[in-house]
Amino acid sequence: MHTLHRTMTMNNQATTRNVLIFEYVTGGGFSIENVPKSLENEGKMMVDALLENFAALPFNVSVMKKDDVLTLDENFKMQLQNVDAVWVIAPEFDGILETFCRYVEIADKKLLTSPSHAVAIVANKFDTFMRLEAAEIQTIPTEIFRKHAIYDKTREWIIKPIDGAGAENTFLMTSPENWSHLPPLDKPSIIQPHIDGEKISLSCIVDRGNAVLLCVNLQIFDVLNNGFYLKTIHVNEREDKNGDYLKIASQVAKAFPDLWGYIGIDLIQTPQACFVLEINPRLTTSFVQIESKLAINVAEMVMSLCYD
Repeated sequence: MHTLHRTMTMNNQATTRNVLIFEYVTGGGFSIENVPKSLENEGKMMVDALLENFAALPFNVSVMKKDDVLTLDENFKMQLQNVDAVWVIAPEFDGILETFCRYVEIADKKLLTSPSHAVAIVANKFDTFMRLEAAEIQTIPTEIFRKHAIYDKTREWIIKPIDGAGAENTFLMTSPENWSHLPPLDKPSIIQPHIDGEKISLSCIVDRGNAVLLCVNLQIFDVLNNGFYLKTIHVNEREDKNGDYLKIASQVAKAFPDLWGYIGIDLIQTPQACFVLEINPRLTTSFVQIESKLAINVAEMVMSLCYD
C-alpha cells in the first residue's frame, strides 16, 4: 500500500500554494430548479470530506461557489487565474469532467485529477470495454445498443448511456414486457448481458501505471421499475486477503497508464469470477468515509505525488 504514498516533506518556509476545489453541482452546474437533490447532497459531502483532508495540509484552499452573474465556465476560468492547483469533481456524462479538466490544463495549472485525455477514454464505456479486452482484463461483453437490432429477449440485459455516471438511466431488461416499456433513449447507449453478482468498488490511487488499493467497498442497489438506485455503500467492507483486488487495480492502472490520482473501479463479483465494469476518474462516493474509516488522508497522498 505504501508504494506511492510518500509523506509530505514540503518546506514550511516555501510559498504556500493555493488550491481550488471545484464541485460541479454545488458550483452551479445545474439551474436551481433542476438540481437533483441526491447529487447536491453527494457533492456537498465530497467537498466537506476533501476540506477535512486539506485541513491537515499546508495549502490555502478555496471552494468555487455559484456566481449569479457569470456563467459557470466564465466563473471557473476566472477562479483559475488566482490558484496554483485545481481539484475537479464532476460527472463524466456529456463531456463535463473532461471539459473542466481541459480548462485547467489550458490555464497551465496543476490538475489534481486524471488528465482530460484519460478522462475521455474511461468516460466512454465502450472505449473502456475495448481497452480492457485488449489488455485481457476480465470484463463484461459490451456492444453499442442499436434500436432496430434484434436481441434475445429471453435473456437478461443491461442498457445504459455510453457516458453515464453512476446508475443514471440504466435499465434492467428481464422480459419481453420490459422491452415494450423501454423509454426513448436520447443519447448513444451500450448493451451488456446482465450478470447477477455483488457490486464491488475499489478506491485507488494511481500514478503512471502503478496502483495503491485503499479499500474494497460493497455497493447495495435497489431495483425499481427496472432501474437501479444506489441505496448505500459499505466502505472498507472487504479485506484483500489474497491480493486479488490489488491485482485488478494494478492491471487497470497498467492498461490506462495516464490515469492519475484517486480513481474508483466498479466490479461485478460472482462466485466464479470478478468482472471490471467501469472506471471512475474522479472522487467517488466511497471517498467520503475513507479518512474516518481508515485514517488515510487521500488529499495528502495526491498532493505528495505532485510536490514531493
